[in-house]
Amino acid sequence: MITTTTHTTQSVRRRRKGQSEDGVLATGETPALLERFEEIHENEIEIGLSPFDNAPWDVTKDFEVADVFELAVMALVLIPQLLLVYPVLFVLLLPPVSCNLFYINVMVPKVTDHIQRTTLWKAHCFIQAVLCIPAAALALMSLLVSRAAMLIFGTIYCTLDEGGWARYRRNLDVIKPYCNGPPLYRYFADCVAVAAGMVHRRGLVEFTSSFAIMFVLVPWVKYWITGNIYTSDLGERFITQFGEQMDDMTLEQVASSFRAYLSKAKHSEANREYIHNPLLFCPHFPFPPRGKRRKFAIGLEHSGIACFVHTRHFKSKPSNYGNGRSESRYLNAAEPPALSRSAEVPVYRVILWRSNPYHIYTGVVEASISTKQQALEHPMWLISAHNKLACDPKILMSTSWIDLFFDRFIPHLDHFIRMNELGREAADSYAGNVE
Repeated sequence: MITTTTHTTQSVRRRRKGQSEDGVLATGETPALLERFEEIHENEIEIGLSPFDNAPWDVTKDFEVADVFELAVMALVLIPQLLLVYPVLFVLLLPPVSCNLFYINVMVPKVTDHIQRTTLWKAHCFIQAVLCIPAAALALMSLLVSRAAMLIFGTIYCTLDEGGWARYRRNLDVIKPYCNGPPLYRYFADCVAVAAGMVHRRGLVEFTSSFAIMFVLVPWVKYWITGNIYTSDLGERFITQFGEQMDDMTLEQVASSFRAYLSKAKHSEANREYIHNPLLFCPHFPFPPRGKRRKFAIGLEHSGIACFVHTRHFKSKPSNYGNGRSESRYLNAAEPPALSRSAEVPVYRVILWRSNPYHIYTGVVEASISTKQQALEHPMWLISAHNKLACDPKILMSTSWIDLFFDRFIPHLDHFIRMNELGREAADSYAGNVE
């Protein structure tokens, strides 16, 4: 049973080929994170955890003191921010988002995998940087106020609660591997590119609204609800989702349309309308820039609120490494493999860094083609508390709610892949047949 995880491995910092000065590898990972992957892999084998089932996770049934305290602080600080900051951010973001929409509609071909990073593109990014200054300043101020409030009230809670500071120190060990990820501002051009792709998919008003609320709401969900280091014991929980069987197509067909859905910079009008789905969820993980050494890029997820992610793109080749042990499987590998033990073709690894305030979770997620009849799989290793707010499936954005959410979204993605490869009739005949 996987519950609260204690990290005991002593970090051994090793310089590797392709490692930048801040310790980030070309894959967007850090040695500390790869060491954690080693621990997860060995632990799952040792306890006999099936890669096809969720790990058991204790969930508090009733609201406790920690839940009430968290809600009270959010009512005191977050609600005024939503009322005062969000509308202003929406207005301030309209100029740069409108400019980005104009660029992708006019300057980018109708259907393309990449936005070409030409001199014109660099000029566009400079204009974006200038237009974003007012919104960025307000977003930073909002983040600083939020983190200061969390620090103040978190300190009060730890001081008043018996064992609070011991719990706090344990939680720091849990989140440590997920700290010190690549900062978003260093990849501003990536942020512009993914925002262009997303506004093309979702439209000006819808995307700007979700983008504005991200800067206010998301840090509170991440640091105060799902992964609060002050009020609750944290652990690493494993949850996974599978789609319907896809073995009526080749692996190459499934992988190609899978990548097209998530990574194309600009879709045909028919596919764009399909991707604008009733679930409101729209992930966009652009391909890494051409001519660059790195194998990751900044991505966005949209579901009423936007969330930035760091996305590692795997090579398109089978990568089922079985259940055997291997020394330094991740840390010394030139191409660290999928963390999933059921991935036939790994496609994406999405890292939800603790240091990225603009995603609601901390942890790592993969999206691959599985050994289970080539079905899509979506395993998640998320940092989570056990209290009701953090992981009750009925609580919006909890770590149990997201499990149920993807059970509804993956059939939509399955349908898109089959429709593009085999036609709509074949796709319709399979719709809803998720095991």
